[in-house]
Amino acid sequence: MHQSVLITGASSGIGEATAIHLAHKGFRVFATARREEKLKNLSGLGGGRITPIEMDVTDESSIEKALKKIADEGVTLYGLVNNAGVSAMGPLERLSQTEWRGVFETNVFGLVAVTQALLPQMREAGRGRIVNIGSLTGRIASPFQSAYAATKHAVEGLSDSLRRELKPHGIKVSVVRPGAINTPFGHFEQEMLTHYETDDVYGEQVKIFKAWFEKQHPSAPPPIVVAEAVHEALTAERPQSRYTAPKSMTYAIALRNFLPSGATDRILERINGLDSFKKSRRN
Repeated sequence: MHQSVLITGASSGIGEATAIHLAHKGFRVFATARREEKLKNLSGLGGGRITPIEMDVTDESSIEKALKKIADEGVTLYGLVNNAGVSAMGPLERLSQTEWRGVFETNVFGLVAVTQALLPQMREAGRGRIVNIGSLTGRIASPFQSAYAATKHAVEGLSDSLRRELKPHGIKVSVVRPGAINTPFGHFEQEMLTHYETDDVYGEQVKIFKAWFEKQHPSAPPPIVVAEAVHEALTAERPQSRYTAPKSMTYAIALRNFLPSGATDRILERINGLDSFKKSRRN
């Protein structure tokens, strides 16, 4: 019997690519999204091993209903890929409390809710894998990404704690940190920045940052690089606590870990062009 895995946020991008990749690798995949019709792209793919299910990670009744459907098929889930995520881009001073709460509701509290719902069956089975999709932003936060970066920092911390408390129960936990990936997610973030280009305080900064940011995703690797990391986390005898995708971005994490914050800031400013804004303010 194929191992079964649940993937949240599987309607596009990383989630969709991961669902297809895992199905081709022999997993039985339960692919979820807030609305089942958004999963139509997965119809007939993966050798018939993909089952689309409607599930909203911010709604406990929706989670319960989705898991009941899986249980009614006599399936005990081996793996969980917490991929569902949203973003809010813009100056912290301008982001509303509603925007902040919305990002945390999906990226953190939704992840926790789904994990809590699945843990009893994994503990009873005495085995399982949980893969949380974090972000390079969880360690290297660019300007105007405060809300998203905060949630991904949270994913880092809760994953460490969860990994240690579940080890005695045979359940292994990993974080996959994507860098820039060529998916629609980056386009949505660019559109958010557009709203602040005319801001009387942050407008010029946003324009400079957006000019750099909008070039990153179209030229970035495809989401399959993340899917491959997820597959390794699900199947390796001794999975790593963290994977960076693409692997070439591991150097960025290493630099962040060893360089002083001031040096990191100056490097980032040169990369994203905001050093020019600093110079113009001094003149």
